[in-house]
Amino acid sequence: MKKSVTYNLFILLITILQVLESRRLTEFTGEEKECLKQLNADERKIGNQYFRYATPEDDAQFNNFIRCVWVKLEFLDKNENIDYEKLKYHYRIGLIHFNVEKFVFDAIVKCESNHNSLKADTPAKTAVKVQNCIFNNFFNATRLYYPTGLP
Repeated sequence: MKKSVTYNLFILLITILQVLESRRLTEFTGEEKECLKQLNADERKIGNQYFRYATPEDDAQFNNFIRCVWVKLEFLDKNENIDYEKLKYHYRIGLIHFNVEKFVFDAIVKCESNHNSLKADTPAKTAVKVQNCIFNNFFNATRLYYPTGLP
């Protein structure tokens, strides 16, 4: 019973993260909304361009929108130089959210492949060992994006 509750809570957490991330990918953030207003930009047009994988490079309104957002997110400094470290950090967070389901699935598969080593003297203890295995494998997978640990 406890194993089922723990698993369900874990799946609920993953689902919440995915819903939040999917909303972020189809709605403008506060900074983006500020830039739309500041530039008096066509929200529908910008949205149609912005939420695609490849975006236009020759649209002045879109370029100004991106510049505004990047300044607000401090990806561009006051001299308009790109801060690649801030960009890396930002995209790492996005990639972790995007890959959460895969990380969890892979973590469970790794634990399943070592299930004999996770057996304990009680079912409750076994459940805790499996849960710890899943969390450890999940965090090991995120180290690809955060070699020095999560921020």
